[in-house]
Amino acid sequence: MVENELQFLVTLFSFLTGMLLIMLIYLIMRKAAENRLRKRVEDYKRSMNDKLLHSILTGDFLRSLQADTKAKKLAIEQMLSNYAEILEGDEEKNNLKSLAEVLLSDHYRSGLQSSNWSTRMNALFFIEAFRIEDIKEDVIAMMKRRRITKDEKIRAMTILAQLQSKEIFQLVTEEYKDLSHLEYRNILSRLNERGFDQFLLGYNSCQAELKFAILDLVGLKKDLNYLQFAETVFSTSRGEERIRSLKALVSIGFVRDLENYLPLLKSLNWEERMLAARLAGTMRVEHALPDLVQLLQDPSWWVRSQAGQSIMTFPTGKEILQEVMVESTDAFARDMAWEWINKGVYQT
Repeated sequence: MVENELQFLVTLFSFLTGMLLIMLIYLIMRKAAENRLRKRVEDYKRSMNDKLLHSILTGDFLRSLQADTKAKKLAIEQMLSNYAEILEGDEEKNNLKSLAEVLLSDHYRSGLQSSNWSTRMNALFFIEAFRIEDIKEDVIAMMKRRRITKDEKIRAMTILAQLQSKEIFQLVTEEYKDLSHLEYRNILSRLNERGFDQFLLGYNSCQAELKFAILDLVGLKKDLNYLQFAETVFSTSRGEERIRSLKALVSIGFVRDLENYLPLLKSLNWEERMLAARLAGTMRVEHALPDLVQLLQDPSWWVRSQAGQSIMTFPTGKEILQEVMVESTDAFARDMAWEWINKGVYQT
């Protein structure tokens, strides 16, 4: 009995030792193969760099530039990626994009069809980095597969938006309704004016998170052309949508009739009071000053701080805050007045 157990343990030990030895040999061989590949890639980068740079700067694509091996593809990919980060001229950027399309499109098409997640994501990353247009249909085809992760969907839609694809509106309003407003905003931020206008026209058919993203971008763009849109949304919406449209108007820094917004200085909602205070300061409406002074006593620190900042935008702002420090019986108001009077001192 004991001999059988010992025999079993010896056999098990020999088996495990053999497996470990096989794994060690495999890892050594794999590391050696990776080192050989890395060396070939570096050799190709040195030999092809001048030719690649010539093609990017002149648009003259040399026939000797070929991506017919894995090492050459990796070398060209790495060099193009480096140049994509430092190039500033539009002509050079277009040349780089065309070069990537000629040399690497087939490589990325194959990558999109891979069963390996990291390979697909890597292909999507470089398609976006190089702005490869002729692979758009392959990106759309990939999105129709059943087994695709959320990260891939977002990356794919970002690429389609970057390429100004007409399909992007239908995709985010009908097929992919479960994204956050930040994810939608990242996608829509790649659209040109014409593409973004499509979302303004179809705004009412958008889900809430997508509406929030649109309003955020209107504010970030600070474009007076979107003023009427933001004012319309503000006047017809409620809750979070109303707050975000007001934020957009404040970011734009102008409204057509400020009298419609001054009552918000006495709103029950602290965000509305804060944003109205900022708008009054931006547009420097003198008759809003008494309400701004009153807001220095607001229960919300954010409202008090914004009121102080807005008062300081007026020519007599500092004198008004000094009066508050001397005459007000409210400790919050005196502290906030003192803070904004001395803020410039601290900053210097």
